[in-house]
Amino acid sequence: MRRLLIILLVGTALWSGYWFAGSTALRHEVEAWFARQDAGGMRVEKTALSVMGFPNRFDLRVEGLSLTDPASGIGWQVPFAEVYSMTWKPWHVIAAFPPDQVIRLPDQDIALSASRLRASLRARPATDLPLAAAVVETEGLQARSTLGWRVGAGKTVASLSADEQVPGAGDAENAYVLALDMAELAPDPAMMARFAGGAGLPATIAMIQLRATARLTGPLDRHARDRPPGLVALDLSGALVTWGDLSVTAAGAVAPDDLGYAAGRIEITVTNWERLMPVLVASGAVRPDLAPTVQSMLAALAQQTGDPAILRLPLVLADGRMQLGPLPLGPAPRMVGPTG
Repeated sequence: MRRLLIILLVGTALWSGYWFAGSTALRHEVEAWFARQDAGGMRVEKTALSVMGFPNRFDLRVEGLSLTDPASGIGWQVPFAEVYSMTWKPWHVIAAFPPDQVIRLPDQDIALSASRLRASLRARPATDLPLAAAVVETEGLQARSTLGWRVGAGKTVASLSADEQVPGAGDAENAYVLALDMAELAPDPAMMARFAGGAGLPATIAMIQLRATARLTGPLDRHARDRPPGLVALDLSGALVTWGDLSVTAAGAVAPDDLGYAAGRIEITVTNWERLMPVLVASGAVRPDLAPTVQSMLAALAQQTGDPAILRLPLVLADGRMQLGPLPLGPAPRMVGPTG
């Protein structure tokens, strides 16, 4: 019994020493980070910094936090921010944010509010800390600008995770899955009245989903900032937008060509596509005088699917240009800098 007590006391002392050493190192590292930002020209303010959570967690809390880049005019202001990690797996951290915060841009301030806003970052336990998964979750998100616009969204989950299921060890090593699930997106009412009013569409987009795999030239780890990996290919396994009785799905793949422009093909299916025409006109994608011609052309294409309410069009990106079915859309986006 005495030996067990001694072992217990020694173990407690060692664990306590580990926690206090770890919490001290964490505090010093965060203070050093703030000092580096300040020395680099950032305007950094905080009213308090504490590390708690003994004995099983490291709970970092920063109060009265304000970060501003005077050169760009971009800043972030929040009453507090908290970061947690379990003592036995410090490579997995969780961040929690308050219901209200402010993002400052050169021409406006954006007030963000949410009933829930959390993020987590998990690395694999290795010296390079390769990314395993990063997740951001929000509920009841609202963004209001001093310029007068506002945007809202229901439950939203966005994630980026290492893909270990890709065939071929080389691909799997630097492949990452992007996922987005967003419910009840409510863009600015003035914009929605302009775009959706003539189409008889609701003011809220019910659902947005995205699944894609990005293959990179290198891993996302602690060295990625110094050696940013390039994009080798982007495989869109599925995308879905549901807006009233209008729905759009897409799947395909793109990769940068020798000049860095996106090249590839994405198959797009639009159900109840006629709802989309007033939106295209209001957004400027189709000129009003060409709308009847475009609609007639799309109706003829829809007849080929066997269901006049369903339209299938390929988005083709080639030679630095984009084309949606028979419609030229202009320059293709540049994915990376020129490589040849």
